[in-house]
Parts: sequence; C-alpha cells; structure tokens
Amino acid sequence: MGLNKKEMASYGIGAVGKDMVYMFCASYILYYYQDILGVSAIAMGIILLAARVFDAFNDPIMGVVVAKTRTRWGKFRPWLFIVSDVFCTTNT
Repeated sequence: MGLNKKEMASYGIGAVGKDMVYMFCASYILYYYQDILGVSAIAMGIILLAARVFDAFNDPIMGVVVAKTRTRWGKFRPWLFIVSDVFCTTNT
C-alpha cells in the first residue's frame, strides 16, 4: 500500500511551513553566533556537524526505544512527559 501522487504532494506541502521556520531559526542562529558573539565560521560548521552526527545516531536509537515502549498511555506520551520535565528543570 503506497501513497498516490496527491498524498505525496500533500505531505511535501505540509513540510514546507516547518522547513521555512527551521531555516529562519538556523539562519538567525548562524548570524547571531558569527556576527554578534564572534564565533568563527569553521567553529560553527563543526558545531552544526556534530549536532547532525549526534542526530544520525540518536534518532534511530530513540525510535527503537519508543517503538518498544508499552504503557497504558501509549508509546510516545510517556517520553514527552519525561523530556518536558527534564527540560523544564534543567533550563530554568
């Protein structure tokens, strides 16, 4: 069972808004770090590369962890609660 062309186009168009927001944020972060804080372009490239490499390994691992989670609240909801609590306590 595959997607027809209309469904594929709908998913693609739906991702445009998300990707526009991401590119706006990424562009601003690069400007801020390089022009305001004075971080070199090479250092910024290495930082962003390290983040992408971390994501390349972390995302499949977390996908397996979430897929194997069995709770009465579902697979993903407990992880949302855990991560939101951790972020709230570490970022305040």
